[in-house]
Amino acid sequence: MKRLKAPEAPERLVLSDLMAMAPDEEGYTLSIAGVYQDRVTRGWALQKCRRATQLAGAEHVQNTWHDVHSLSDPAILLQAVRAAVMADVIVVSVYAADELPLGLCLWFEAWLPRRLPRTGALTALIGVTQPSDSQYVRTVEYLQAAASRAQLDFIPQERKRPVASGAPSIKLIRNAPAPPRKHSRNSTASISMLAAIRH
Repeated sequence: MKRLKAPEAPERLVLSDLMAMAPDEEGYTLSIAGVYQDRVTRGWALQKCRRATQLAGAEHVQNTWHDVHSLSDPAILLQAVRAAVMADVIVVSVYAADELPLGLCLWFEAWLPRRLPRTGALTALIGVTQPSDSQYVRTVEYLQAAASRAQLDFIPQERKRPVASGAPSIKLIRNAPAPPRKHSRNSTASISMLAAIRH
């Protein structure tokens, strides 16, 4: 299998630059929807989102989190789908695997056709035992295809997987990305807060 190089992170912006670009929109809320695989991956996701919360202020950030294993419950899946459809940033925090959890794949297939095109990002925090191994590449390919279908910026990041973490998984569901749709721009607030999430 040909190894794909993960996209490089864009040039880091200085905190003062981000704050200068932030809009003066009263009542703007950055919406973050995320799924995680276990306690460790949840910690990665929450740590990543603290920076956006610090920049925007807690009153301007709304977080919604779901365990991928709870998505087999239809009511929880519905909540998670609604959150992803409305989110500015979608965070997926999982372990690299040949096969991703079924709940994760069902969640993607439920919200992708319902999300309207607008500015946003899918941040993937992927736990690996070895940098850029074949499981990482397959996981990135799946998540990148999902981001492309939703017309979201894709921000993959490796995380060191704990040695004793044996996350269960089942068959990876792959779908070809849908053809690109016309991309409309949302608020400049989304753009400046998305830049903060990247770092």
